[in-house]
Amino acid sequence: MESNASQEHGAKPRSNNRRNNNQRHRVVRKQPPRPASGRQHIYITRKTDFKAQLRRCQELFSSGAKEIFLHCMGFSVTRGLNLALRLIEHSEGTLSYAINTSTISLLDELHPLCDEEDLTFRHRKNSALHIKIFNRSLFEIAVPPLPAAPTPQLQTQSQFRGKAKSRQ
Repeated sequence: MESNASQEHGAKPRSNNRRNNNQRHRVVRKQPPRPASGRQHIYITRKTDFKAQLRRCQELFSSGAKEIFLHCMGFSVTRGLNLALRLIEHSEGTLSYAINTSTISLLDELHPLCDEEDLTFRHRKNSALHIKIFNRSLFEIAVPPLPAAPTPQLQTQSQFRGKAKSRQ
């Protein structure tokens, strides 16, 4: 219980059977990189309420967004998949999706518990999922047929000559 009280907000407790001895360091996990920004890019976390995330996605589509991107990593991958499937289920066939996977590099700070050591950093990798949800009607555009081209009329030789010259 005492070890939980000494942890910094945002730092997660780690087990003692890791490569780095956590009895000498306090692990502070830094925020993951977020390269994409904008209203249509939604980062799924486990802290945000699922219904609030669903409502935000529905509001984006109802306000005229043609596509949205859900970004999730680690533990929130299943939440992102559930959110995407729920949106598509309630769209009555108007939405579709595409999924990409990637690996994100993360950085942790190891703060020493004694003054003799320096601050160190640890790099680690985590799986990530990027889900593009788009409006299907974008790809079902009805193109009207071209009007029938007028058939070329054959021109007679008299039309090319112009005015007949009088012979003198």
